[in-house]
Amino acid sequence: MWVKTVGHDLILLRKSKIRPHKAFVMPDFEAPTVLVSDKYDYVELWLKRNSNRKARILWQQAENFYRASLSMPNESRAILAYYCILNAVKALLEAKGIKYSQLHGVSGKSTGMRTSLCNEISTIKSNGIFFSINKYYGSNFSGIDVSLKNVMYNIPFVHRAYTVTYRCSKELFIPLKDPHFVRQNGGSEAWFCAEIADEKYCDNKVMDRQRGWEIDKSVSDKFIIRRKKRFRWDESLNSKEDRINELLSYHQKIRRDIKYIHGDQRLWYYKRNDRASDLLNWPVPSLIFVAMHRLSELTRYDPKKLLCHFECQHNWLLTEFMNKATDNFIDQIASDITGRELMVPGYR
Repeated sequence: MWVKTVGHDLILLRKSKIRPHKAFVMPDFEAPTVLVSDKYDYVELWLKRNSNRKARILWQQAENFYRASLSMPNESRAILAYYCILNAVKALLEAKGIKYSQLHGVSGKSTGMRTSLCNEISTIKSNGIFFSINKYYGSNFSGIDVSLKNVMYNIPFVHRAYTVTYRCSKELFIPLKDPHFVRQNGGSEAWFCAEIADEKYCDNKVMDRQRGWEIDKSVSDKFIIRRKKRFRWDESLNSKEDRINELLSYHQKIRRDIKYIHGDQRLWYYKRNDRASDLLNWPVPSLIFVAMHRLSELTRYDPKKLLCHFECQHNWLLTEFMNKATDNFIDQIASDITGRELMVPGYR
């Protein structure tokens, strides 16, 4: 279904705009938002009805590690938080029928004498659980070395803490308002668009440098950005199933640039792609996995160095990460497992 507007038509499902979905790979665009007070309970019930017992046991383990981590100080918490993340990933892979090695797929080391996040290095392996989750997301980072500092720079929910900590760093994430999909008036070409939510980011020069994106100059009273590439939405020629499949493929591509932050609102951000030297074009769960893995290694093998990190200039950044990482990770994985958007009751 569609509704005609100035310059383009709104594409509708269930009489509502089609908006970006939390689920990265197979979102159920036609399903209503699920209001849940406990995501762990909902996903466990979903797995009981739709998957195998092993996936459900792994999800239960993820919850157990999460609950235990809440009572731990940050200097010890990373181990339990990492095993929560690890088991949640394995539950997803089991639910999707994806084979995986039991190896973690990441190794870390400290370089240099100075206590600095740029000296905490993670190496991505060519097999293991991390390799499999990235394959699920359509990515492969094998053989790459990344610093903990660079990983933190690319995570949306700690990006503000990062830019405050490292004052010379420019912001990567631009807040969006009313993100949705439209199609050409009278045609079948469709695309994603959104309004820039804060006027300080309404910069023509910045958007002109974004690869694959452009300003919608047909709209004069708002600063609208849109993806250059199109997909087909033709109700006269294509079945509903074919149109949804086109949307799914296109949606997975835009989610590489469009990120969200878990909370009581749907907060979407465009991630700038013009800062090549610092940019990691990774799904957010992959970034969280690597960062938490490195912190868990320090917790186990070098707690003295970890304590030094929490006593340095970046202590607030690390604290923000520890406080928010697991909830953001589980929110994403829960949506990927079920294909549904999960929100707390009373969300706006």
